[in-house]
Order: sequence, then structure tokens, then C-alpha cells
Amino acid sequence: MKENPTKAQIWAEVIPGFKETYRFGSELEYYQMYQAAKFGFTWKKGGWDCLRHYEIIANGAIPVFRDIDHCPESSLTNLPKNLFKRVNSELIPWRNMEESEKLYQTLLGQIREYCLENTTSEATATKILKILDLSSSCSVLLLTCDLRVNYSREFTFIGLNRVLKENGGVCVSYPELSPAYRDFPEDESLKLYGKGFGYTRRLERSHPSEFRKWTDEQIRKSIIEKEWDYVLFGKVGYDEFAQGRIPSLPFWDEVNSVYTRDQIGFLYGGDSMQDLSDKGSRHTRHLLKHAKFGSCFVRELAP
Repeated sequence: MKENPTKAQIWAEVIPGFKETYRFGSELEYYQMYQAAKFGFTWKKGGWDCLRHYEIIANGAIPVFRDIDHCPESSLTNLPKNLFKRVNSELIPWRNMEESEKLYQTLLGQIREYCLENTTSEATATKILKILDLSSSCSVLLLTCDLRVNYSREFTFIGLNRVLKENGGVCVSYPELSPAYRDFPEDESLKLYGKGFGYTRRLERSHPSEFRKWTDEQIRKSIIEKEWDYVLFGKVGYDEFAQGRIPSLPFWDEVNSVYTRDQIGFLYGGDSMQDLSDKGSRHTRHLLKHAKFGSCFVRELAP
């Protein structure tokens, strides 16, 4: 949504953790709930980063973070935390006054502008390509490891797929993240985690590689023959069991024998914060080990 919608109420209905407020049967109905409200409650769950923050902003409301002053500097780096702190100190509790409404519109506009430039799937993908010094016309193979839904992986894939295809490249997932494509049945989407809101039925197939029915042997051959410019594993992490770690990653032997460290990436999507100061942590040991073999992308780091 690009325009700030008219507000019929102060607070959005959903309260994180109160399942009785999760009553929405369709994605449209869920988004309209946020569009009708000035503010939406949100706060840290397993980690500080959470899809709900982005859903609130994308639908024209302002997220109110209960403990934003305690958020580590290295967490929520993609969001305008200083603006959220202003919301808490200058707008909450809400006063229905002309001055408050004017400030609300100003902060809402600044938050939405910042997030449109920095937090969309396409913005995330562009940032990743820049970090890796990859052309926007390159070819990326995402080896999906455990297929259970992970928001970080799903939205990264959607962003890479869109950005690369716009410039003649492609991002292919294997096994395929089929719910991301428009031809995935809508009624099946509702059976997925979070009813599939946000990450399902977002992509159109247009590149020949997306119509191909890949097999293990074909993927193995494509890796050995180095058909891809970059190979990304996701999701990985200590909590992902064998499928999320070396040497049990899919096609790891082939990838490791053909691609260099600069051509391999690991996408961490779990809620656990990576505390690099805790050298004995299993999560830290996992991250440091994999960083020897490729670039690691994590949701957030502990201070």
C-alpha cells in the first residue's frame, strides 16, 4: 500500500501472543485490520526481528514496540528504531488533538518511506547482491535444505527472483519453494504456516529454469558444471538439525569441490540471536564454522 489509509480506530485488533485475536480467514481481511488502525502492537518474540513489524508498516500503521529502548544496536538494523522511539515518547499515549495528528502523519510518512527503501524483498535482495559483489543479471541456486517455512528464506528468495529476472538473471530454488509461485493453489496456501500470508503466490514463472522439472541428478550436474554464479544454502543453523549444517547440507560435497568461498552463502533464519562474544555457544560455533566456507547472513547479532 502506497497511500496512507483513512483510520477508523486507534489500535489494531491483533495482540501478539493472544491467539484469540488471530481470527482472520484471508490475507486481505488481515491487512485491512491494520489499514484501519493508527497503531499496531508488536514486540520481541524469539528474537527482535519479526514479520509482524513489517506487516504493520506495509499496511499504513505505526508499530508500537513495548521495549524498543532495550533493543541492541546490532538488532533490527533494517528498521528506523529512532523513529519508533519517538513514537513511544511523543505519541503514546495517544491524544486526539490536531498537533498529535500532524506529528502522527509526519512520523508515519518517514517510517514508511524508510521501509520502502530498505526493507522490501527487492531491497533486501539488492543489498545482498551488493554485499556479494554479484551482478543483478547473475544466476543463483538456492538449495532449500529443510522445506518447512522460514520467513527469512522465503522473502529473500522472492526478492532475489524478482530482482534478477528483471535484469536477465534468475534465482532457482531446489527443492522448489513452490508456494511462492502464483500457480500454487490458494486453498493450499491457507494450510501453511501463518496461513501463507505474505509469502505465498507472489511470483510469476517467466524464466525457462522455472518451468523445468529439476531432479537431483540434474541439479548435481548443474553444480558440477558450474552453471550457477552463486550457491546459497537456506535455511541453515544449529536449530535446523542435520539438514542445516555442514557436511549434511544438500549437495555439499559437489558445491564445496567446485565453488570458492566467495561463491557460497549460508542463510540463517532461526529466531536465536547470534552472540559472537559467547564462543562456547553452539549457535556461535555453528556460525563461525560455516563462515570459513562462505558468507553468512543472519537475522540479528547480540551485542
